[in-house]
Amino acid sequence: MHDRLDRQRMNEDAALAAALRALPAADPPDGGWQRLAARIAHARRRRTWLRVALPAALAAGVVLAAWLPQLHRAPVSVHALTQRAAPHPAPAPDVAALRAHSQRLQDWVRTLARDGAPLDDAALADAVALQDRIGLIDLQLSATHDPAASAALWQQRNALLQRLGLLRLQPSTVAMQTRGARKGTMLL
Repeated sequence: MHDRLDRQRMNEDAALAAALRALPAADPPDGGWQRLAARIAHARRRRTWLRVALPAALAAGVVLAAWLPQLHRAPVSVHALTQRAAPHPAPAPDVAALRAHSQRLQDWVRTLARDGAPLDDAALADAVALQDRIGLIDLQLSATHDPAASAALWQQRNALLQRLGLLRLQPSTVAMQTRGARKGTMLL
């Protein structure tokens, strides 16, 4: 029974092959291969976008949802800073010096982030919140032209960069203490 079915399928396959060979050769339309390649490239870009951008947008939404409650504790605005100023304000610190100090702090934080130990989930959330606050201050700095307000914002930025650096430094300190404890010594 199986032999009869197999022979029948082979005869059908042979008949199909013969019918396909009997068809006349056809030339593709002008520019057909280019259009086909463009459609394939477009489909790949769309799949890549869906595979990369969609999860990234979802992750950004989760981070935003987690960060949204902290938005109410955002840095003080420039207007509020100028209203709280003392009646006889002290001379404003040198903005150029504050900017240079900020650059050194940022380089230090970048080095710690690159060479340091990975952060746990709570420290990583704190680091992201600090970076967001630094970004908000950067936006305020780009909008202000008042040297006193600018100096206050640079001081806030430097303080946040120091906190971020210390936060990134904590896992390294814990790792050094753990290695020292294994060797029988404790690093202080």
